[in-house]
Amino acid sequence: MEKFNKVLEKFIMPLSAAISNNKYLLAIRDAFMLSFPITMFASIILIIQNIPSAFGFDKFLPESYTRFMNNLLGVVPNATMNTMALFVTFGIAYNMAKSTGARPIFAGVISLSSFLLLVPFYITEDGGAYIPINRLGSQGMFVAIIVGMIVGKLYSKLETSNIKIKMPEQVPPAIAKSFEAIIPAFFVLLLFTVIKFILSLTSYSNVFDLVYKGFQGPLESLGSSLPSTLVAVFMSQIFWWFGVHGQAIVNSVMDPIWNSLALQNYAAFTAHQPIPHIISASFMGVFPIIGGNGMTLGAIILALFIAKSTRLKQISKMVLPSSIFNISEPVTFGLPVVLNPIILIPWIIGPMIAVTIDYFVIKAGLVPAPIGITVPWTAPVFLGGWLATNSIRGGVLQIFNVILVAVIWAPFLRILDNQCLKEERLEEMSIEQK
Repeated sequence: MEKFNKVLEKFIMPLSAAISNNKYLLAIRDAFMLSFPITMFASIILIIQNIPSAFGFDKFLPESYTRFMNNLLGVVPNATMNTMALFVTFGIAYNMAKSTGARPIFAGVISLSSFLLLVPFYITEDGGAYIPINRLGSQGMFVAIIVGMIVGKLYSKLETSNIKIKMPEQVPPAIAKSFEAIIPAFFVLLLFTVIKFILSLTSYSNVFDLVYKGFQGPLESLGSSLPSTLVAVFMSQIFWWFGVHGQAIVNSVMDPIWNSLALQNYAAFTAHQPIPHIISASFMGVFPIIGGNGMTLGAIILALFIAKSTRLKQISKMVLPSSIFNISEPVTFGLPVVLNPIILIPWIIGPMIAVTIDYFVIKAGLVPAPIGITVPWTAPVFLGGWLATNSIRGGVLQIFNVILVAVIWAPFLRILDNQCLKEERLEEMSIEQK
C-alpha cells in the first residue's frame, strides 16, 4: 500500500499543483462564480414557476394563473441563463487582467465588445436586426471563453507596456484612465474585427459555427458521456484522498462543458422540449455529492448503528448534521479519509457505482433528467434531487443512492471500526498499567 501511495503521490500531486495554479483555469472558474447570483436567480424563478407541475397540482389551476406567471416570469430565462456567455467573457478577461495588475474593468468591457463583434447579426425584411439567443448562451460559451482569455492576455500586455495616451496631471483620474485604455482597446477590437471579416469569407461564415462544430460540439459529446464523467469522479475522489480539494480542481476543467450542457437543458425545459442531456452541471451538482464528497451520508448513518468503537460512533454523531447539508470536510479530515488505506476503495467506487446507476436510471426514463437549474449544493438529500429534476422521483433516486453507498461502505466500516476498537482497548490497557 505504501508503494501505491508513493506512485499516486508522484503523479497526482504535480497534476494538482499545475491545475490549481493555472491562471487561465482560475479565471474561468472565477468568471462562472461571478455569474453565480444570476444563475441562482434564474433557477429560483424557474422553480417557483414550476412548483405546480413538480407537486402535481398544475391541472387544477386556472389557465389565467398559468398565463399570468408566464407573462410575469417568462422573460427571466432569456435575460439570465440564456445569455450566460456575455457574463463569462466579461468575467474571464476581468479576472485575467486583475491577476496581472492591469485595469480589470476595461479588460472586461473590451472583451464583451469583442465577443459581440463576432456575433452574427441577421437582417429582417423590414430592415431590423436580431441575434439568435443561443449564440449568447450555450452555443456561444466556448467562444466567450476563448475571447475572454485572448482579450485578458492581450489587453494586459498592451496596457502594462505603456502603449497608451498619457494625459496631463490636471485631468481627473477617471478621465485619464479612460484615455489610457483607448490604444489597447483599439488594437484588441481591430483584431476581432479582422477575425470576423476573414471568417465571413470561409464556409463557416462565423466563429460560432467554427468553434461549435469543430471543438465545442465534440467536447460536449465527450463531457456528456458516462465514461468521461466516471473519469472526472475518479480524479476528484483521488485528489480528495490526498487532502486536495478534488471538486475545485476537476470542475475548473469540466465546468465549461457541464455548464454548457446545463444551459441547453434549461433552454429545452423552458421551451417545453425534451431534455437533451443526462450529464450536466445540474446532475453533477446534485447526485455525486450526496452528503458531500464521497457520498458519505449513507456511511455516516450506517456507522451510527453498527459502530462499536467510541471514536467512530462519536465522529459519526458530530459530522451527521453537516453531512445532511453536503458539507463533508469534517468527515474527510476528521475520520479521517485523507491517506486512509481502509477507506480508499469505497471512497472511490461508491460515487462511481452510484453515478453509473443514476445515469442508466435516467436514460431508461424512470427518473427525469435534470432540467438545468442551479440547485444550491447545500440542499439536503431528497430536496436537491426533487428540485434538480422537477420531479419527486429525483429525490427518491437520491435516497436510493444513500442506501447503495451505505451497503458499499459496510464491510470497510467494520474493518475501520475494529481497528478503532483495538486501538481504544490498547489505550485502556496502557492507562490501567500506569
